[in-house]
Amino acid sequence: MNTVFTLPRIFALSLLLSLLAGCGGDSQSQSADGGNDGGGSDVLLPTEPMHPVRLHNWVQELTSYEPRWAGYPEERLATEWLAKALEDAGLETEIDPYSFRKWQLDDWQVQLIEDGVPVEVDSFPMWSTRGGTGTAELVDVGLGTELELMARDISGKAVVVTGRALLNVFATYPNTYHRAAELGAVAMFVSSDAPDNLIRPTSSGSNLLDDNAIPAFQLGAQDLARLRRAARDGGSISWQLDARHVNGTTHDVIGRLPGSGELSGTVLVTAHYDAWFAGALDNATGVAGLIGLAEYFAALPQAERPRDMLFLGVTGHDAGYPYGGVNHWLEKNQHRVDELELFMNLDHLAAKGEEHLSTTGIIDMLGLVLERPGDEERALFTTAHPALIRKFMPHILKFTPLTVVLPTVPSVTANGDLEGAMGELGVPSVNLTMATPHYHTEEDTADRIPAEQLSRAVKAHRDFLLDVLPMTRGQIRSPL
Repeated sequence: MNTVFTLPRIFALSLLLSLLAGCGGDSQSQSADGGNDGGGSDVLLPTEPMHPVRLHNWVQELTSYEPRWAGYPEERLATEWLAKALEDAGLETEIDPYSFRKWQLDDWQVQLIEDGVPVEVDSFPMWSTRGGTGTAELVDVGLGTELELMARDISGKAVVVTGRALLNVFATYPNTYHRAAELGAVAMFVSSDAPDNLIRPTSSGSNLLDDNAIPAFQLGAQDLARLRRAARDGGSISWQLDARHVNGTTHDVIGRLPGSGELSGTVLVTAHYDAWFAGALDNATGVAGLIGLAEYFAALPQAERPRDMLFLGVTGHDAGYPYGGVNHWLEKNQHRVDELELFMNLDHLAAKGEEHLSTTGIIDMLGLVLERPGDEERALFTTAHPALIRKFMPHILKFTPLTVVLPTVPSVTANGDLEGAMGELGVPSVNLTMATPHYHTEEDTADRIPAEQLSRAVKAHRDFLLDVLPMTRGQIRSPL
């Protein structure tokens, strides 16, 4: 099973304020013992929290717990690992378990029946869909719009859907999935915008848990093309999905770092540590940044931290649980929302400079990938507090040679744990992020993470926090 997503450049340029900066990296991150491959098993690791080797080592350690699905055994091991890392950094650390409706995935198989012979097709279940077995005739419904569904007889059929990619969300998923079930479809097969026939697991973005009516699977673009051809020839497909919803437990990891009390309020720094597979870019890089920042600020004299800081590791981000990501913490800590002066989400901090090309913005069956000589394209998501950009931009320019910046918007609904929750609550928020073709795939591995680049990104966040910590609430929320 394999998958992906990259932030389309066309989308970024159409929405954003584009900024190309040819600045070099921080001289501190270019030290001789740093290397750019994150290796160094034979090298004494530097003690400096922002050091490339040290950061990359955390990426390697976290990716050894795979897959990190919320409520599953590897996630629990990662929970203990992260809690110890924050405790070792000098924070008062707590593991906060909570109950949720877990989708228990045990086994699955998809077989395309060609000339009467079943041939297994690589697949991954669409998270949280109903389990079951069956065989049915294939019918191609294109993008799965209402008109396309109504134009075909899909009752008792398995529908083939060409997934429409928008950022990291398939816009067709929720509507097509549930509407197809209403019209009598018995299964759905959908593609992701990914090169090399990779599969990119995702949830519908609108998990209805037990209300999900039929089995659904994701395929690579090339295999979906096979299904579309089979549908034209009256072919069939069989499936088996052993999955169900059960009561489960997942965890927030909370690290507290008290300030001097000179200023009221709290700065909240968050990274999700769950992942579809190894999850190096998404989001071991963010977790490495979380630990590095925690170590750095814990080492400062308390008098140099004018307000409290909270370092939060969350799960349920990828699977789309109702309380996933920061949502459970917010639900439990509604009384603390007013004290949040800044929310910083760490996600997708560094990866090799490569980009998946999709000429249509919907899907590219060829899966073309370019290798870029510089760093990856980045996007800065913020809430409607322009002062944040004024403070963040100098650090982006100092530490990242190539950057794409989004202007501030009233609320952010498109990006990870910045989505909706914090923006709608009016909490000043920032999220510097990027994506590559191996995002959400089995190939999102530690060897694809350039250590020097990761160090630059974390240092940019560190220096931004050093600027923001002494600011008053009025200054943080002020216009340019």
